[in-house]
Amino acid sequence: MRFDPGKAWPHPVLRPPACGDDYPHAEFQVEIEVERSTGSTAVDIAAEFDLSDRDLLALVDGEAAVYVLLIRASKTHYRELFSSYDRRIEKAIDHGKLSGRVEVTPFLVCTRRLPQFRAAGWHRDFGDRTFDVAAGSVLAEDEPKVYWVDTADEAPLGSIFTLHQQPGVTDGLWRCDLSQDRVAIVLSPSDYRRALAARDRAYRTDEGQYLMNGLYLPALIQVLCAADRDHEAYADYRWFHTLDQRLEAVGCERIGSERAERAAVDAQKVLESPFAKMPMIAMAEYEA
Repeated sequence: MRFDPGKAWPHPVLRPPACGDDYPHAEFQVEIEVERSTGSTAVDIAAEFDLSDRDLLALVDGEAAVYVLLIRASKTHYRELFSSYDRRIEKAIDHGKLSGRVEVTPFLVCTRRLPQFRAAGWHRDFGDRTFDVAAGSVLAEDEPKVYWVDTADEAPLGSIFTLHQQPGVTDGLWRCDLSQDRVAIVLSPSDYRRALAARDRAYRTDEGQYLMNGLYLPALIQVLCAADRDHEAYADYRWFHTLDQRLEAVGCERIGSERAERAAVDAQKVLESPFAKMPMIAMAEYEA
């Protein structure tokens, strides 16, 4: 069962509004929480199902339909279904079973054949029609949620950035491309060569803090502000989850918050106060 917004079903299915209106006045929404253990890929998953159609709820009450959570991780070839008649599903998945991109998709599935089934909440275009629904058929589905499970999320935040070169970019200027799993800082070819040389030198000396303050700090501020404005557009990218977890770890508002102070506080906390670590600042303090 893979989510397809344009899929045609042989019977009415309750789906997100953008995917159809078989049930114009009903909702099937699922809140999912994924918590990973520090230093491990062991994961606790909790899902809370919210179903509003009375006829579908009656099927669940009569155990003719069940809430289902499909979890897939292509990197580890993991695929498993969890089901419950209760509206909440909680599962602990052991270390090593999940890695990389993990997709969690919620469904409502009938457990037995439903002859001549009809729901009062169907769109009026169905009139008085009934449908014979086979056991195992999907009755409702929500959009899949994507998470990244990887201990690399605990690596320094610089791991979310990568340097790219692009002809036509003006020397001395750069921009961020947020449409990949790592944020690309795009520079002109000549600036790209100089930035690589500076980065390599930074690994050997304290001068790396100049690069952190002059490039990565403003880039991080830009990324945080863009993610806050439109977090749904970026939620599938790996950098998003790494950054979201890092914000929580340093006591900052997570992505999407309207109360965050990204430039004034959060970006500096995430990078562990890089200004104070610049050699000229540290030396001036020592000399004082």
